[in-house]
Amino acid sequence: MEADGIDVVGPTDHTIFQSIYFFDPSGHRLELAADTATDDMAKKLDDVKWEMLNEWAETKRAPEHAKWMHEKEFSA
Repeated sequence: MEADGIDVVGPTDHTIFQSIYFFDPSGHRLELAADTATDDMAKKLDDVKWEMLNEWAETKRAPEHAKWMHEKEFSA
């Protein structure tokens, strides 16, 4: 994309997926994402998904259940 003159932001590491961001010819910002979660990561998130959703519904704040994704606990 960059070789064709398209400005790209990324890749951005979101722990469970990688993204690149760019604008289409109409000016809409787009994201392409690739799932990079391990089976352990997916299981850990699956185990707390309903607790996270319920906490968000009550507080409208980011739940702490998946804080590990931002602490690089599963980094290689």
